[in-house]
Amino acid sequence: MSAEQCATAIVGGRIIDGLGGNPIAKGTLVIENGRVAAVGKSASVRVPRGARVLDAAGRTVLPGMIDCHVHSTYRARDMRQHLLNAPTYNVLRSTLILEETLQCGVTTARDMGGADAGFREAINQGYVRGPRLLISIVMISQTGGHGDAWVPAGFRVQKRAWLPTSVADGVDEMRRLVRQLLMAGADFIKICTSGGITSVTDSWDEPQFSGDEIRTAVAEAAAKRKRVAVHAEGIEGIRNALQADIYSLEHGWFIDEQCVDAMIKRGIWWVPTLALVPMSIERRKVDKAWSNQQLAQEDDKDNAIYTRMQQQIPLWKDAVRRGIKVAMGTDQSHRLLVGENLVELEFMVKWLGMSAMGAIVAATSRAAECIERPDLGALECGRLADVLVVDGDPLDNIAVLRQRDRIHLVMKAGQPYRNLLN
Repeated sequence: MSAEQCATAIVGGRIIDGLGGNPIAKGTLVIENGRVAAVGKSASVRVPRGARVLDAAGRTVLPGMIDCHVHSTYRARDMRQHLLNAPTYNVLRSTLILEETLQCGVTTARDMGGADAGFREAINQGYVRGPRLLISIVMISQTGGHGDAWVPAGFRVQKRAWLPTSVADGVDEMRRLVRQLLMAGADFIKICTSGGITSVTDSWDEPQFSGDEIRTAVAEAAAKRKRVAVHAEGIEGIRNALQADIYSLEHGWFIDEQCVDAMIKRGIWWVPTLALVPMSIERRKVDKAWSNQQLAQEDDKDNAIYTRMQQQIPLWKDAVRRGIKVAMGTDQSHRLLVGENLVELEFMVKWLGMSAMGAIVAATSRAAECIERPDLGALECGRLADVLVVDGDPLDNIAVLRQRDRIHLVMKAGQPYRNLLN
């Protein structure tokens, strides 16, 4: 089959290329062999003879979205049910999470703990439908930290049976565990330098891991040319992480001016996951069963964090104006936001002061830069053809991207996974 015969052309739509340029009215996008072959005004782009033509007139064509912070594997929130579920059940239920994530427009995701190399490769080889994954395998925690599954009954609850232990104490244990994860195929390393919302034995604002432990993780990852992403919510954990020259700060809600200075100077990425807490609070209002399944006083933590978040908004907006590097991430998990990932863009506009175009860029080409995949994130010749077609104009109303019935095409590397255009 010739290149022309296997080509696809998406014609007539408004094209947003993901790079921040002006939209192309009545544009044409040509895809050959899974990559963008041509893009521009319809009058100037030749559609190959024999190409499959998809009519996007009246709609908007964008790059597939990149979620830089997900947990894409399943475990029951109800602890009783979790203890009754077989590990293989959890693996198979995970395939539904992965497919929902893809169907809502996320074509690439960075899994922050839960997926091992088997999930990544099953997707790559087409056995499972989902976004292409970059994996950390586990999120590394100190004893009693955010990633430690110990409960007061006196044992650790195995959350995902296919994963190695996530607990390390001291420089030597950190070095061993990081090396083990890299050996097992981790694309990057994830560590927790503060407590979190869902963990039983800590508070979200307490610091975790010493500077030496954090620097050891960074050095061991760097030896394999890999990066370290850090979960940190409270200011002390954030400061400790930034001093160790981490690559990306996840959550980081309570950064201060000095943190912003350091992140801009060192080029550290910020993945703020803004929707998580307000969406949790809203879910709790309407779903008492979901709320009652908590183990870690999540309601109290969410309320305290939300109140303080409102006070941080002016600082966040100023950080964005000053040029802090922001990439979109949601913290989607079995707990919340599955298939609703793109609501994050609304919070980036409202709470970070981004334009709709700025939020889209943070979820496409800038996110691709964050995950170091220059072949993704834009409708540009030579890049992989990850494409969304949506009904409406997200530059006028960013919320159209979260409405599933408006998503008419989801394409990954030229292959349609959702197509309402025919």
